[in-house]
Amino acid sequence: MRRTLAAASAATMAGAALVVAGSGVAAAAPVTATASDKGMTGIRTVSNSTPVYGETVTVTTELRRSGSNAWLAYWVKDHHPDCFEYVENSLEWTVGGKTYNEGNAGDDVTVGADFLEINPWAANSWIPPVVATADYVVNCDAGAISSGGMSWDSTWFSLIPPAGGEVNKSALGPTINVQRKGTSVFLHAPTSPQAGQTVTLSVDTTNIPDGSQITFTVDGQPVGTGTVSGNSATLPWTPTTAGTKTVRASFAQTATHGGSQSGERIVTVSPTNVNSNVTVDVAGTPKVGQSSQVTATVTPEGAGGTVVFKDNGTVIGDAIVDASGNASIGWIPTVAGQRTIDAEFSGRPGVNPSSNGVPVTVAEADPNQVATTTVLDPIATSPAGEPITLTATVSTNAPGGTVTFYDGSTVIGTAPVGAGGVATFEWTPTTDGVRTVRAEFSGEGVNLASAGTAQAIITPAVEDPEDPTDPGTPGGNSGSAGSLTGSLGGENASGSLGSLGS
Repeated sequence: MRRTLAAASAATMAGAALVVAGSGVAAAAPVTATASDKGMTGIRTVSNSTPVYGETVTVTTELRRSGSNAWLAYWVKDHHPDCFEYVENSLEWTVGGKTYNEGNAGDDVTVGADFLEINPWAANSWIPPVVATADYVVNCDAGAISSGGMSWDSTWFSLIPPAGGEVNKSALGPTINVQRKGTSVFLHAPTSPQAGQTVTLSVDTTNIPDGSQITFTVDGQPVGTGTVSGNSATLPWTPTTAGTKTVRASFAQTATHGGSQSGERIVTVSPTNVNSNVTVDVAGTPKVGQSSQVTATVTPEGAGGTVVFKDNGTVIGDAIVDASGNASIGWIPTVAGQRTIDAEFSGRPGVNPSSNGVPVTVAEADPNQVATTTVLDPIATSPAGEPITLTATVSTNAPGGTVTFYDGSTVIGTAPVGAGGVATFEWTPTTDGVRTVRAEFSGEGVNLASAGTAQAIITPAVEDPEDPTDPGTPGGNSGSAGSLTGSLGGENASGSLGSLGS
């Protein structure tokens, strides 16, 4: 791809620097390379000496006089590897106290696939220094790689014959050390199957490119791979023998991404599952705005599995089944009349899933009381150990009362309801898993209590590679250095700036 940019003529150019810069630059130490020839000194700096794959770096190329004020520059060229992906519309060029960009430049600058050239056709020479800026995403393989270099043409007209000429420092550098991008793999808890029954192994991934392969193992032996698409991958698995199995999923390190491995999931494969039965009980007479205890009892009794409770098909919470086969939550009805409370048991090793429901009649609130609703904002998928801000909005739209947040049946914390009926609480989950988070408004004055739920997927913490650059050196992605040519002239500057491809 090649593109020409407009650049206005410039008066006597006081300086020139070529900068490849952009958002997302990591806070890291810069690195610089310097070379002098033909009366000029080239100084080339990369803002981050250890960028992670996919980050943006700033490369500053500056041409200055080495000493005498008589030296002039005709043109300056910056070279970069083709694994540096140019960020469109980021080029900026400053000279003689004026700044130009891709929108107001003329024919002074050309951007190519592996070079950036400043070459003013309407001018004879420039008085250094000269400055240009552009952004690049580092799409290079991990390891040490030259960031490119620079070249220029200079002259000293006062000498007879004039001194100067072209200087090629296209391999000047500096060298940067590209790091692999960290990744993570979250393995969902598989359904405990019977021998010969097919279940789906499923993972959520972080920072793993589409098309990559996830390897699934059972008791340390590979059972197949799944292809990553949209941050997930699956694999059908049919166990052939009964017993306790250890399932894991892993992503192998590549030239650009670090490897990672999920936590272990213990799966009990039973010879033959037994059926279960669920009974549902709602304590007392449910009433709008008041909490009622809802209990599900699973038989055969035993700890394990989860019960999800629903009010007319809408999830109102979940709870883990205890050793007595019981699971319970608090329910705050928001609508009076006939309702159906369902309890869906997930099953556990050796016991099949089941569900049941019970009809209930919800009484109206007292005439002087006002029913409310509580809405919990969607919760983005986040890694364990990272704080999550839970936000609940109560329909009162005013301060007063509190909201208690629950992870299943475990209290996360309580926050006051502030302006606009909003309550927030920062939650830092310590373990991965799929959670149902519930926000329960306490009620305030004539405003009745209410509750809302949202699902949260907590993934494992991202694993940083132990050695992000070894093994592996830049491969096909590392690219080759291009060239930046042109002429810089007198008091005016104009030229063309083509496209920079990748």
